[in-house]
Amino acid sequence: MKTIGMIVPTMDNSFFASLAHAVSEEMRKNGYTVLTCDSRNNAETEKSFYSTLQEAGVSGVISVSGLSQVTEETIPASMPVVWVDRVPQSEREIPWVANDDEAAMKEAAKYLIEKGCRNILLMPGYIAENQNNPRLEGYRKALSEAGIGFDPLYVLNRTGKGSSEQETGELIMKVMKEGRKVDGIITSSDRAAFGAMKALGKVGFYSPEDVKLISFDNSPYSTMASPSITSLDRNPASLAERACGILLDLIAGKEVQKENIISVSLVERDSTR
Repeated sequence: MKTIGMIVPTMDNSFFASLAHAVSEEMRKNGYTVLTCDSRNNAETEKSFYSTLQEAGVSGVISVSGLSQVTEETIPASMPVVWVDRVPQSEREIPWVANDDEAAMKEAAKYLIEKGCRNILLMPGYIAENQNNPRLEGYRKALSEAGIGFDPLYVLNRTGKGSSEQETGELIMKVMKEGRKVDGIITSSDRAAFGAMKALGKVGFYSPEDVKLISFDNSPYSTMASPSITSLDRNPASLAERACGILLDLIAGKEVQKENIISVSLVERDSTR
């Protein structure tokens, strides 16, 4: 049986689950079974998976990594690897497939600014190790270009100990109870946006009347919520297709393109109207 490994930060996230499903389907077409590993947002667990997968005899690995840096001690030089979504620093050149997160976040923030928002909370998402976060840079650039000062108190970071919905809700509740002025929120996922929306309602604020809300992923959560949530579609099927194609080429010993960008698209719904 031909196998590859896939490492994701958590399967309790619709984007990563969709990505893993798409990778499994794409590799199945090419005669491979995918062994999917959930690191539960733990850096040491992720590191252990590379050796576990090598011992299992996989032909290569597709990884959504939470690490800031990898070495040959973490990933053997002989193991074909493709990064998806996140790109750790590494001693060897490892090909990657991702969205342009900085540009996507800049688009999201600019969209809210054009809707009249001036006090925008950012929930950039949790990463196991302290990687540079391009979404934060996109947010800062959008504010700067609009003449809005950057306030680090408007960037709310999760601990990763609870669900995105729960932690986002708790952070939003704290900010609103402090009386800080907020007229826009950008969350890292639709599930986080769902938590933000529930928290706003508990303190007497509503979207889009009081606070406009936009998220990443365009998952079923975005349409199930009331109001429905404006979201950036990250196109997980295309990310998976490109990553699988690159990994298959690496396994076959072919040259591959190292940097691969998959576009996002904004889907407007009721939370920003």
